[in-house]
Amino acid sequence: MTFRPYVGAVLGSLVVGVTGCGEAGGPPPEGRLGTAARAMEEGIPRVQNPPPASDLSNLPGDLRAIAVPKPPNLGDFVKDEQAAIALGKALFWDMQVGSDGKTACASCHFRAGADPRSKNQLSPGLKHTPGADLTFTTGGPNHQLQDSDFPLTRLLVPGVRGALDAATDSNDVVSSQGVHWLAEGLDPQGFSLGFVKARRVEPRNTPTVINAVFNHRQFWDGRAENVFNGVNTLGRRDPDAKVFRADDPRNPVEVRVELVNSSLASQAVGPIVSDLEMATPGRTPLDVARALAKGSRKVARRMEKVRPLALQQVDPTDSVLGSMSRWPRPGLDVPTYNALVKAAFHDVWWRSGRLIQVAPDGTKSVVRHADDDPATEEYTLMQYNFALFFGIAIQMYEATLVSDDTPWDRFRREHPVPTDAALNPWTNTAPTHISRQALFGAHLFNDRTRGPTNIRCSNCHESAELTDASVRRITAAANGPVRNRDGNIIDKGFNNVGVRPTADDLGVGASDAFGPLSHTKRLFPGELPATFDGAAVSKGLGVEGAFKIPSLRNVALTAPYFHNGDARTLREAVELYSRGGNVAPVKQTDGTLIEPLGVPSLATEEVDAIVAWLESLTDERVLYRRAPFDHPQLFVPNGHPGDDTSLVDADGDGFADDSLLEIPAVGAAGGQPLPGFLEGPFGPQPSP
Repeated sequence: MTFRPYVGAVLGSLVVGVTGCGEAGGPPPEGRLGTAARAMEEGIPRVQNPPPASDLSNLPGDLRAIAVPKPPNLGDFVKDEQAAIALGKALFWDMQVGSDGKTACASCHFRAGADPRSKNQLSPGLKHTPGADLTFTTGGPNHQLQDSDFPLTRLLVPGVRGALDAATDSNDVVSSQGVHWLAEGLDPQGFSLGFVKARRVEPRNTPTVINAVFNHRQFWDGRAENVFNGVNTLGRRDPDAKVFRADDPRNPVEVRVELVNSSLASQAVGPIVSDLEMATPGRTPLDVARALAKGSRKVARRMEKVRPLALQQVDPTDSVLGSMSRWPRPGLDVPTYNALVKAAFHDVWWRSGRLIQVAPDGTKSVVRHADDDPATEEYTLMQYNFALFFGIAIQMYEATLVSDDTPWDRFRREHPVPTDAALNPWTNTAPTHISRQALFGAHLFNDRTRGPTNIRCSNCHESAELTDASVRRITAAANGPVRNRDGNIIDKGFNNVGVRPTADDLGVGASDAFGPLSHTKRLFPGELPATFDGAAVSKGLGVEGAFKIPSLRNVALTAPYFHNGDARTLREAVELYSRGGNVAPVKQTDGTLIEPLGVPSLATEEVDAIVAWLESLTDERVLYRRAPFDHPQLFVPNGHPGDDTSLVDADGDGFADDSLLEIPAVGAAGGQPLPGFLEGPFGPQPSP
């Protein structure tokens, strides 16, 4: 493959507007400015004066007041937390982790924890049921997205939910490019043009990792479980997931481990073996579990002896890694990842002179030496437990990525009490830190009255975390991760809001080789009760097509929006809620009705106010990449030379050449904001 870096191309680029009422990438139209000004003079009638006490008590608060979730038994594994955070940050940003030697975890999470790229970012309907839809409709592999491609969903009657326009609608997904199909032959999922393979694109839009530590489960479908088993994403669903512990270095013993509130660790070990994550029909759970474990141990063999970040510069003022920087040379001054693991984790998890031998049937034995049988595989204790180290370290690094100093946080920090008169936008005409328009927007967002035209955003985007899928809310709920929503039993924190037809992607309602992803379906595998969670079960299950409710912090920086990347701007996203979703009626695949959103039919000034409030959720440290959001240098594939009709393969290896874009290293003081989605180098480029 040929690499074509555009070194430093992001410097001096556009800055996303995050303080006004306009969409990302430009100021609001002059007419809307006038409308907004008049609205602020006259107020927004839908906001009651004074706001109801019941609403004020639920107004999203200061995130700094919420404890960061942490596994209580972390000390059983980690002996030096700062060393573990350093290991996690190095692994997260290291391009050597990917099987192609160029794809890091950060490759899809480098701007505000998400991905602003727009070329070769389309995936066809891979999650469609009963069978994948491999036909691209918006554009093919290597397509350069344009403003005109959005929204992806096209309504038969514009602005009115219901039927879709079959002639223009698209079930494609805007997501993130990963590795090429590395096996022989053309990509079976269609990421090829002619005989040249493009980088594959994931089937769901990339969520931000910032504040993800507050989530009870990870991924849009929740498949990364709250309990980390030290091996894979499956938590307690995989009873055979075990690691080895060597209290006596001469006699490692197989043990089962569980770390609660560790869905980030569960999530971290998924992408590194993603070519094995999708089980083919007919494979047993044991087959899948063995494949996942084997994949992570292969990564361990490749990574243990390489210099951390050997291909990338680390700023000498990096808030975590700066003391180990070799600036301006790439890499850390620690010679191997083994050294970082030893510094971070207790000896019992990595120190042993014995090997763990794995037979073809999965049987494990402790041996002194490798044998000559090519059917068996031998691992050191450190290699065997690599997923344990990788998951915990990545989680500990990501747990530092908490953006709790937004303008809204500062405002609520000064006014934490629900009865504070400063919370009323009718009387507080000049609030500190935020605009009056944003304060009106906060109350529109927080309209909690149940009715067909009420807005009720905060009934799902709850509390300071701005999600009902948080650890705190789920552990405090009477029925934990299962609830009754208007007659549907659902997974708490997961909703089908009618963005796309349910059959396009079952979300948490899907199953894998181990059974249902949904806690609801696990709790009720058969007939449903007549009542649950204090109310009648009048409709039935409502888990299909449901996705994890994301936090909205820094949302102005993380376009495009929804699980499929359907909406280009915050305004488009708010307008979707204004019409009550795209699809109606919303149903499970068996026809069971799912309670839809209300239809608030927001006025222009109301949309503007909600967008202004959403923009007040931007933490400037995230925007300017200041600690803890600083990072090493990174080179990201930004599509391929050519377009969606032809690919360039200069060396004839069958893989499309990469256009690499440099993201320069920044230290604790940060740097200029990176451009956003469809902006600067992440948008359409002039023809050469």
